[in-house]
Amino acid sequence: MTEGLPQQINYLVDEGMSTSKGSNTIISYIHHFFLNYGLGDMRVNLHCDNCSGQNKNKYVVWYFLWRAIHLLHQQVTMNFLITGHTKFGPDWCFGLVKQKFRRTKVSSLSEIAGVVQASTISGVNIPQLVGDEAGNVFVQQYDWQSFLAPYFKPLVGILKLHHLRFNSNKPGSVFVKETVGDVEKEIQLLKNVAQLPPIQLPAPVAPPGIGLDRQWYLFNKIREFCSEEKQDVTCPESLHSMSLNIFS
Repeated sequence: MTEGLPQQINYLVDEGMSTSKGSNTIISYIHHFFLNYGLGDMRVNLHCDNCSGQNKNKYVVWYFLWRAIHLLHQQVTMNFLITGHTKFGPDWCFGLVKQKFRRTKVSSLSEIAGVVQASTISGVNIPQLVGDEAGNVFVQQYDWQSFLAPYFKPLVGILKLHHLRFNSNKPGSVFVKETVGDVEKEIQLLKNVAQLPPIQLPAPVAPPGIGLDRQWYLFNKIREFCSEEKQDVTCPESLHSMSLNIFS
């Protein structure tokens, strides 16, 4: 969520597009956001929850070091909410989406995107489809983990840190604090300061698609609950069922 606008980009992920909920996926969405929705600011201040599997892990730290090294940002600050105080702007936007969703019949990805778009009068919530039911990819995912691992070391004690800062004047360094009143400590995470990661993007990760068993389930159990015009979009006859028809 960009509070200054205010505007929240909601990434909508079909199960056939979901490679994981881990750092490769999260970093890919962050990268897409900066490319497509960024305002061109060279200094960014981020507020994040404390989810170690998605936001607070070595790969996300390495990604922002990579951005600073290649001057994609001059400075990035990450501030992690403390336990017991994890409600912030995005939760308000999610709540508005839920309210609209409860009152709307949804049978496809385009319709859930419409729910997000219509959830606020002022257009605060904006939908971003990661892909569609036909397998078209709109937000490419990359293997950031394998790409960054040869160049950086893990940040020891990351789970207890609440404030991280990355600066293009200090390539490979992260400045850390446990609390806002602490003195910053600089930690160099490059394995070799003479060997920097390239600016080229990592190898893309192909979406997994929907398996035949899942296609069969959607066709037999879910199709009847979809609107007629969306049945062949969301729950088409699976390849498995078609093969059964051929040999029956």
